[in-house]
Amino acid sequence: MTEQKSTTLMIADDHKLFAEGLSAILSEQPDFKIIGMASNGKEVLHLLNNQVPDILILDLNMPVLDGEIATEKIRQLFPEVKIMVLSMYYSTKLAAKLESIGVKAFVQKDTDAQTLFKIISGIRQGEKYFQKIKPDVQPSVFNDGDHFQKSHNLTAREMEILQLISEDYSSQQIAQKLFIALSTVDTHRKNMAQKLNVAGKTGLLKFAIENKLR
Repeated sequence: MTEQKSTTLMIADDHKLFAEGLSAILSEQPDFKIIGMASNGKEVLHLLNNQVPDILILDLNMPVLDGEIATEKIRQLFPEVKIMVLSMYYSTKLAAKLESIGVKAFVQKDTDAQTLFKIISGIRQGEKYFQKIKPDVQPSVFNDGDHFQKSHNLTAREMEILQLISEDYSSQQIAQKLFIALSTVDTHRKNMAQKLNVAGKTGLLKFAIENKLR
């Protein structure tokens, strides 16, 4: 009986400690083999030109080339690669979009190791995995947008940008979508962080995701 060869994996995440930790955990599994690591979408495409893994584990929020944009390019150029998105934030709208372009799994970063191993093995066998948001998720403040906007002294443009942030758009994508300068987006982010009393970009993204309109 012929044994199945190891599942080759590539990791793309701009958080070095997380990426290295994930690599170490996965490498302990005899059936998994890490063949490449990248810190942004551009590096991923470069690595794929030289070696193609069975599964690519990809973060969405990366510099240089955003993970969502990189995913679409990878699906076009390397359709044989199975993509697993591993992200800190999760939304049903984003999950639907990723599934529509061929992503095989969308998993939160706080998933335990054993579950992660099972998901990866399942993807190798042709399965998909998209987490379901629990029914007790906090209701969205955007359901009462006018009240929220007024109570937090946000402008209409800030509300628009906050909604896009909640959908996991990068600053560059927001600038392109709204036809405004990247510096303008950054200024709005800074102002909103102060108004909402959150710490910088990470805090603003967490707030937006937790309160997004699903």
